[in-house]
Amino acid sequence: MEELSTLKDKSTKKLKEWKRFAEELNVQLHLGAKEAKDKFEEQKKSLGQWLDSIEGKIDGAVDISKEKASDLRSSIDKLRLQAVLGKAESEDYLKDQQKKIAEGLQDIKQKLTDVYDTTKEETSSMIEEISEQLEDFNTRFDLFRLQVHLGRVEVKEEWEEKKKELSSKLNQWKSKLERAEDTVEDKWKGFSEEMTEAWSHFKKAFTN
Repeated sequence: MEELSTLKDKSTKKLKEWKRFAEELNVQLHLGAKEAKDKFEEQKKSLGQWLDSIEGKIDGAVDISKEKASDLRSSIDKLRLQAVLGKAESEDYLKDQQKKIAEGLQDIKQKLTDVYDTTKEETSSMIEEISEQLEDFNTRFDLFRLQVHLGRVEVKEEWEEKKKELSSKLNQWKSKLERAEDTVEDKWKGFSEEMTEAWSHFKKAFTN
């Protein structure tokens, strides 16, 4: 009974996290180009703070080898440098920062994947959580990239069309989350897979 209760608690917590993230993305989606640039700087600061927090967790994981932990810290340090850079005033500088942040996020995620199979349950759960948070940051920065690229006057109409598409897919995902309030724990696995598929459709819209 305790195991079922724990599963229900975890599924409820995850559902709330998804709903909060969906609302935050919806707000971000409707920012103007200038507001998006300001929000980009806020997200850099949030990323830096989050990197500080996970570094301690990785250092405390006894089943990650010293060599792999060192590699992870090195990648975290490189990404942290990007997060604390000054405000990107020009579009070229902004694109360069976005590119390096995306590469840094991917680098950390790949190294976490490499160590995942060698860790015990507690550390594996931590790695899964960090990987999910990395993906969230990646989504936010991808959206900033689109907003800045398509937010210029000469492609304003193109951005409005893309925004409608993204908004529609995001609303579909949000609707599924709203209907999931009464999802019971024995159906969580199937629901989670459904949500992951709906989320992937939203993310594909960034590159289509």
